Amino acid sequence: MMVLGDERLFVVWEVDGGDRGAGGVTRDEAAAEKDMLAKLDTYPQGRGRVRYACLAPATRGAIYDYRYGTTLVTAHRGNGVTVSVAGDAWESIT
Repeated sequence: MMVLGDERLFVVWEVDGGDRGAGGVTRDEAAAEKDMLAKLDTYPQGRGRVRYACLAPATRGAIYDYRYGTTLVTAHRGNGVTVSVAGDAWESIT
């Protein structure tokens, strides 16, 4: 369970622009959304999202891995316009 204030809790953003992508990690929800939207705006089309993640012990020799939680915002860009919605719409955006 992810709890705000947990030092292992982060906010992760990612953008999928088809043949390229980007992402980042922060503790600030507003900064994550701003960074995700700024990067998405540099692509002609794509999708992006901001979601919670926490560090968890990883398997196969890695030290830590992310365990993802609630998606805060999802965005889609096409035809020069970016639209964002609260919550998880990642799978419905292609």
